[in-house]
Order: sequence, then structure tokens, then C-alpha cells
Amino acid sequence: MSLEDKIVDYKDNFNDIEHWVALKGEFRYGSIIDFLKSKNIECNWKNITYYIKYDKRILINSFKYIVFLEEMYKSFISKYNKNNKIQNMPFQQAYYEYLSLGEKATYDSVDLNVMNDYKKPINSFRNKVVHNCILLNQKFVGLSLEEVLEKFVKILPESYRNGFIRDINSCSKGLLEDYWHIEL
Repeated sequence: MSLEDKIVDYKDNFNDIEHWVALKGEFRYGSIIDFLKSKNIECNWKNITYYIKYDKRILINSFKYIVFLEEMYKSFISKYNKNNKIQNMPFQQAYYEYLSLGEKATYDSVDLNVMNDYKKPINSFRNKVVHNCILLNQKFVGLSLEEVLEKFVKILPESYRNGFIRDINSCSKGLLEDYWHIEL
């Protein structure tokens, strides 16, 4: 089924749709349309563009905290394991090595149990963020976006949690009024 068949006001927005689909890819819009359908939100161009923007804001805000965590993990690994070859260490390896530090990894109420119990969903989330994937309507090793964000908050140092929550909760600012959105 083509986008023309899925977007109720396709003909009214033909030029705009064709422009953005050429730049962003039809697969992105198809993913957002699937998301809108799953939430019983009308598939009109305005809603589609709102949710593309909303998804991108969640992605960008998540990215900055993922980068911070990776730096923190490598800092602790370097400090306690005297590992000088961490610059190019993949996120998953840094995550696991940080966890292997045990009590030495205890810092600012980072929930090591959540880190340990949700390794795969957190890594899946990280990979989708870093690879610029649509996050809405995705599963992260069985967890929804809302669920993985709730876990992600707990693996951040406490001093960063309120900032992350505020950043995620403000992603819909100026875009959505009475529609579905994530509230942490």
C-alpha cells in the first residue's frame, strides 16, 4: 500500500509529502503511520509531521545522555582497570566492563541491578538511537519505548535524572496537544 493510500490528505499536501519523503525516506513515514494507527490517531500529514518531529526530539535528547553514559563508563573503567585502550571501545563492551567493576561502579545512585537485568534492551535502545532509527512503535528486546525509557532513567546518575525526564517530557512541546505522548 502506497503512502497515497495511507495518508488521508495526501493530495492536498502532495508537494510537501514528496519533498520530505525524498529527503527522509518512505520507510520513516511508513513507520510513523504504523505508530499512528496503533494509537488510533488519524493519519493526516499534520499528525505525521508532528510525530516525525516528536520522535526526532526523543532521539536527540536520548543521544546526549547515551553519550554521557558512555563517557562515564569509560572513565570508571580507565580509573579502576587502568585500561588505556578505551577510546574506541564499543558501547556494549564499556557497559559490561563498567558492570564488572561491581561496587566500584556504584556512583550517584546508578541502579546496577537495572543495568544488569536490562542489558540487552538498553543496548538495543542505544543502537537504535545512535543509528537514527524511528523510536516510536519499536520494541527493544521486548520492551516498548516507554518501558525502556523508564529503565534508562534508573541507570543514569541521580544528578542527571531530572534533566533527562524534563527533556523527554518536553519533546512534545509546541507539537501536540491532546494526542498520545510519553510522560516519565
